Amino acid sequence: MIATTGCESQQSTEPTGSAEVQLGSTPPSVGPCDLTVTLLDASGSPLKGADLTVEGNMNHAGMKPSFAEMSETDEPGVYSGTIDFTMGGDWFLLINATGPDGVSIESKIDVLGVETN
Repeated sequence: MIATTGCESQQSTEPTGSAEVQLGSTPPSVGPCDLTVTLLDASGSPLKGADLTVEGNMNHAGMKPSFAEMSETDEPGVYSGTIDFTMGGDWFLLINATGPDGVSIESKIDVLGVETN
């Protein structure tokens, strides 16, 4: 499991929650990879009904980003989807979420060593 947290702030533009990301395979390999994102507000409660985007990028410039199709599961604050790692190497995921009560989450998750098949 890969986890990261946002910072709590009194300004509404600062992150006020956290995200945990779990990849379907470790290490991940080139091609579709299942992922699960758990969103929590600043008090640690599940963030339901969030607008969530997950963007994957390689650590070096020049590659087209990959976007995950995410949907909320029956478990509160848990979202599942698939992202396509188009080439081997080091990647990072940009997690952006906004909850219905103004909760904001912005996280960068490193995904190192995506393997070629």
